[in-house]
Amino acid sequence: MAISVDTTYKTVLSILNKESRGFLTPDEFNKIGSQVQLDILEKNFYEYNRAVVKSNLNRSVSEYGDIPSNIKEKIDILSKEQEVYIPNVNSFIPNTDLRPVESIIGVTVPASITAGTYSNIATTTTGSGTGLTVTVVATGSDFGGGTTTVKVVDGGTGYLAGDSITVPQASMTGASGPFTFPALSSHLNITGNLILPTDIYKVIALSRLSRTINFDELKKSEFTYVNSSKLTAPSLTYPVYYRDSTSIKVSPSTLINSYLTLDYVKTPADPAWVGTEDSNGALTYSAGSSVDFELHISDKVSLILGILKYAGVVISDPQVVQAASAEANSQVQLENL
Repeated sequence: MAISVDTTYKTVLSILNKESRGFLTPDEFNKIGSQVQLDILEKNFYEYNRAVVKSNLNRSVSEYGDIPSNIKEKIDILSKEQEVYIPNVNSFIPNTDLRPVESIIGVTVPASITAGTYSNIATTTTGSGTGLTVTVVATGSDFGGGTTTVKVVDGGTGYLAGDSITVPQASMTGASGPFTFPALSSHLNITGNLILPTDIYKVIALSRLSRTINFDELKKSEFTYVNSSKLTAPSLTYPVYYRDSTSIKVSPSTLINSYLTLDYVKTPADPAWVGTEDSNGALTYSAGSSVDFELHISDKVSLILGILKYAGVVISDPQVVQAASAEANSQVQLENL
């Protein structure tokens, strides 16, 4: 239910060119569109909150007039779920590919290997860490050719940057030697916190056991207080968490090495109108290379008006800004009725 980036761009150009007010390049349009898309998403959260408050005051109706449900439908376009892993402190980050460290000093790479998949290989180390297992996938006979991956399965615990890790030769069929490499700080989770997905915008819920047990979100100060009291200490049936900008800390600690379900609203992909240029310099829309707006179709008017406001600034035409702003304000007044 995405909004076509092509029809949006053409509509904006049509309005701007109606009175020869200027031209908006594809690059300018893409950058403005990305900002407006985020503005609309954030506005939807505020509108949802306001609609729920009105609903609680018995100021709403059902079916098509159910405003909270209608706005929630807009936001749900961007909802995602992901299985997330609770790691140990000083553990390797699951699914990290350790193979690209070949150029670093201290790396020993076998010259050859038999193509295949070698799962859950136990590693050894010169440090104090234990428990790291990896899966090696070789698509050819040349381990160092860039087609082999060495991905973390179980991150173990107790590892430090600089520890020398060895994947044994005997665990990889046809390997001419072991794969040895130093642990890098980028490989390790030193806090034991759950690392959030890079595309996360807002957390909806965190749960376990197929969503039968939900986590309560706490502030960081509350998290410390709750864990310090025997009466309020979290348990497997009453788990809690707090989050910062990049990670989540959960309690109780017995959840380490388990998987949870994270429901969240993702950040929408940046829109991109991409065209191919012919010999005369004319651009033809390329659907395969372009990216549509990840918004509900009902937000199309708000999207076009928002782009026009920014476009008026880019082309230095205050009348475009004023006209778009006036129309946007009329939309807001209708919503507040």
